[in-house]
Formats: sequence, C-alpha cells, structure tokens
Amino acid sequence: EGGHDKVYHFVPKNEVWLDDDLSPRERRFVLLHELHERHLMAQGWTYGRAHRNASKVEYYCRSHTGELEASLRREIRRNRPLSPGS
Repeated sequence: EGGHDKVYHFVPKNEVWLDDDLSPRERRFVLLHELHERHLMAQGWTYGRAHRNASKVEYYCRSHTGELEASLRREIRRNRPLSPGS
C-alpha cells in the first residue's frame, strides 16, 4: 500500500509513495505507517523491526482516530530533510 526510499531503491530520496488505489479513508493511516517506519529506519532500525512498530502505531490510531492528526504531524516533522548547515 506504500513505500519509501529506505526500503525501495527506485523511490527518490526523502519521498514516501502511496498506492493510487487506496481509498481516501485509508490514505492517512498508510501514510502514518510509512512515515513512522521511514523515520525508524533512518535511525538504523531494520525493516522488520520498523515495520512491526509502525503497524502498532497505525493500528493504535485506527482505534483512537482522534489521535491520527497529531501523530501524522509528528511523523511529518520527523521526516523533514535537514536543511544544509543543520
């Protein structure tokens, strides 16, 4: 349903891709999963470990939808590329 540059070599650096056939309702949950997974992998986590942790975050937000927006904002901040000199 999605992927990012830390897993797929064909995804450009600092990008997360989502399948275009995802329903609008699913997009934000999958985006959260991919952003969280990417952040952990950038910290040195293996794909398997990062994927399991991202799945937990995703499923938590599916059960606590009021926390989805704040979780997405946090992951977007964590995934922002550093500007030169930072």
